[in-house]
Amino acid sequence: MEALIGPGIPVEIGQIDRELGKLWESSGDTRTRASLINLVIYSEAPKALATNTEMIAAIAGQYACRAILILADPQAAGCRTRAWIDAHCRLLGQGGREVCSEQITFLIDGSHCAALPGIVFSHLDSDLPLCLWWQAGFCGPTDEALWAWVDRLIFDSAVWSDPASQWDCVCKIGNLGKERTVLCDLNWTRLIPWRSALAAEFDHAAALARLPELTSLHVRTGSGGLASACLLLGWLADRLDWTPSNPGEFLTGSGRRVTWEISQAPEDGGIVSVEACAGDACFRIARQEDAGLFRMGVQVPGFPVSGHTLRATAERPADTLVAELSRGGRHPLYKRALAIARQLLQGSSDIPDFG
Repeated sequence: MEALIGPGIPVEIGQIDRELGKLWESSGDTRTRASLINLVIYSEAPKALATNTEMIAAIAGQYACRAILILADPQAAGCRTRAWIDAHCRLLGQGGREVCSEQITFLIDGSHCAALPGIVFSHLDSDLPLCLWWQAGFCGPTDEALWAWVDRLIFDSAVWSDPASQWDCVCKIGNLGKERTVLCDLNWTRLIPWRSALAAEFDHAAALARLPELTSLHVRTGSGGLASACLLLGWLADRLDWTPSNPGEFLTGSGRRVTWEISQAPEDGGIVSVEACAGDACFRIARQEDAGLFRMGVQVPGFPVSGHTLRATAERPADTLVAELSRGGRHPLYKRALAIARQLLQGSSDIPDFG
């Protein structure tokens, strides 16, 4: 990481708090420091440093925080830690006063990466909640000193090439925090429009009557949408009280079988379309990426074929993160959907290779 230059003012590791104080003193009465949470973002991708800094600047206007950005290179030959400080400010009203969020950036090389818990804990803002966004792969709960004190563990299952093993690690890490740690999957947050659209598809009385009669589900998804598809199926199965049975099948409470399928579309990204059928009645949702819309279609015998559109919310990382931070709560529906999603991955040989 020799060519990387951190954002902001370079500081000595032992002088971070002092230099932050000087930063605010130099601003006089025009700036006020604000913080609702400690937001720690850990990454091992060099390009993520600039991207994460831009994202912090974007969300600071909506969600004040002390941001700690960590870029680590555990495989580096050298062993050193460097730090920078910065502030992201926005005008409050028309009085000229700015409200600011702090950012501390660390670049860590080699064996110094083992000191991650100490770096995080020594620079938290008082006793505010600790939200840790882990952007690297999970290798297991190797350091309980860090995981056990995380209030909200943020991750994105949409970027995983092996969701099954990563979800296993996440669940183990979540157990270290007992009731403290809340699992926050940005992929789950990103699925809110799909879940809303799927529920809206059955608003019509003729469609709702066919909901208990569903016989098949088909989710088409891009190369990065396997985890998204499994979570969506898991959510639907939980809501309708279905349980996974044979590969590619759910068993309803009445003992009826519902088949499911996940297929890969040529597009990149997440879910492309969802189709649910109940005999000769079909319900379809397809995302129109270029228009930011869902195209909805309902075909029920005896009723006119209907179609309409529904706005699909943006999926920019900053918007998704703010949505997650603003929701709060413990995500009980996610836990139940995740339990089923993991069974689908473990118990079916019909899912295509999305690697």
